[in-house]
Amino acid sequence: MTGEFFIKVLYLFTFLLLMTGSAHALTGSGEGEWNYSSTMYVQENSGRDLSAYQVKVELDSSNFDFTKADAKGKDIRFEAGGKQLAYWIENWDQASATASVWVKVPYLIANRQSEIKIYYGNPLAEDMSKGSSTFDLFDDFSDSRLKYGTWESGTNGGGQLEFTSGICKLVVPVKHPNGFSMLKSKNDFPINSSFVVKREKVTTGTEPKGPILQQGFVDPQSETKNWILLQTELNNETFATWTIKNYKANLKYNPWDLSSVNVPNKVWYISETAWYQEGDEINKVAWFKNGVRDSHMDVVSSEEKPYVPGTNMKVFLKSNTYVDGFDNTGYMGIDYVFLRKYTSQEPTVSFPKVQTEEQPAEVVGETKLPTLVLPEGKVLSIRYFDVGNYDDAILNQFNTSGVNMVFLRTTGDTIWKSERFIKTAHEKNITVYAMLFIPEGTNETSGKDQLITTVNGILDYNSKSMSDFDGIDITLDPCTKDTEQACTDNMLLLEEVRQKTTSTIPLVVDVPPSFETTELANVSKNVDLFVLIDYDAENKFSTFDTVVDALAPKMGEVRSAGGTAMIDVMVTGLPSENATTSKLVGNLYDYYTHDPAFTGITMTLEDDYSQMVPTPAEAPVQEQETQSKGIPGFGIMFAILGFAFVSRLNKGKR
Repeated sequence: MTGEFFIKVLYLFTFLLLMTGSAHALTGSGEGEWNYSSTMYVQENSGRDLSAYQVKVELDSSNFDFTKADAKGKDIRFEAGGKQLAYWIENWDQASATASVWVKVPYLIANRQSEIKIYYGNPLAEDMSKGSSTFDLFDDFSDSRLKYGTWESGTNGGGQLEFTSGICKLVVPVKHPNGFSMLKSKNDFPINSSFVVKREKVTTGTEPKGPILQQGFVDPQSETKNWILLQTELNNETFATWTIKNYKANLKYNPWDLSSVNVPNKVWYISETAWYQEGDEINKVAWFKNGVRDSHMDVVSSEEKPYVPGTNMKVFLKSNTYVDGFDNTGYMGIDYVFLRKYTSQEPTVSFPKVQTEEQPAEVVGETKLPTLVLPEGKVLSIRYFDVGNYDDAILNQFNTSGVNMVFLRTTGDTIWKSERFIKTAHEKNITVYAMLFIPEGTNETSGKDQLITTVNGILDYNSKSMSDFDGIDITLDPCTKDTEQACTDNMLLLEEVRQKTTSTIPLVVDVPPSFETTELANVSKNVDLFVLIDYDAENKFSTFDTVVDALAPKMGEVRSAGGTAMIDVMVTGLPSENATTSKLVGNLYDYYTHDPAFTGITMTLEDDYSQMVPTPAEAPVQEQETQSKGIPGFGIMFAILGFAFVSRLNKGKR
């Protein structure tokens, strides 16, 4: 048995072991109880570990008892490994006893089966179905406008966007040889993605063939540089083809009339464009109508003709007229869109038996750890110090816990040693920030010069590597000795780092407790995010009240400067392992929920912190001053960071 196989088996055993005893901790209970549960199994079929993968679950009377669930499915919950899973109900029809639900599974081991628990039967439960938490991009246009930060739009020749009852319309309302209405995502996404759109074609002009519709992926900088677009034309969209361009290979491909959508005017259907990679990095595209693959539309790149690009792309929708200028007016109606991860050998779902299990009464005296459910728009992150001992099991463990950001201890001689770690992390949708500390020593200027040299090394690495660092994190001098000079040095250092990084990579700073509050406004102009540390070597642990009271002035200063901040607390264990941690973190989220400056919470584990910063009793007398001044480390585990912040900053390569 290989070490890798043993680790996976051990993970699977732990995963299954954690499945029981958490129904009472599910969110949105309305103070009610879940009376029933059942089990399903997800089989990974692609031969690759999958992370944060959206699995479609089809429920019917053979595998689910609809009579015991809410009529609209609002009481359904999914759980794996002690963690509540995000999900979105695509449709729920109690009368016909059918439902389609997309469930975001944190981790699937290659070629193995994972168990997921389904809970239902709580008449007081709130609806927790959220597409934005489940998919990499989601919009159901329920706000009757474009979501801020999600879309770019464009029109020409009288084209316009209209919103009616949760429907977005890409309209070309007048005769024009180049009239169009367009949507393009602000964020770009990697290959192995599938763009799903519930849409209809509506013709309003005298020419029955109506507008041309396009759906797919385009280059982040210019939509004419690289593209993969499904194009449908004529009445009932009977003419379906791809328009594909790979700028790197200088190839343009327009296969002629491959298939027919064959859906009448004003009839809704699901159009899905999949863009993926198989084998020896062979790029492919496929198209699905109402979930059924049309093999006529399959396109495969080859070494001789690499039609399909593989660089990050934005999703794209367009309705436009023909060049002949006839009255081809109409629109593409859009009910909802989402982007999901994709592999051609998708996971399959099975149910062991048709059975509804009544939930047992809670055992008196049994210890039940509360499940910390991340608020929407937050992510889980961890600090990691020893890239030299990295193996895939470490990132698998992070991924299983929901981690999607790592702060990696980085020095000049470990930059290129981090490439495999970063590459694997990116494949699991985990971003990696380089964590830098000003080297300790008698010559402080030399130490700061060394830090600048490391920053230059990171920027050089990013220009040459295919697996970039996503940001840089630096710990500030706490300004406890020679306050004025130390704070001046902070400003000069950050200004120099910002001048080198410009806007190419985000900058985060850790702020120790002793740092002067009034100096934060001066620092804010050169950083993208503060981490306000609540502990030091003498005062490690805090309660909810002491954290809020101690950091209130600093949070106020950050808020006043228009900045954003996380709060870093010392804990003895993760929320999934420690009830005190779960309660503290949950209470802090509740308290700061409406604070515009607050982006998340940082946790530092006691054991990891003690490896980095000795307590005063352990430190030699000569070194105590240095430790209090430099405070290098500030922990291992970064916890929950605002997703909107991360998405805004990480516009670079994956």
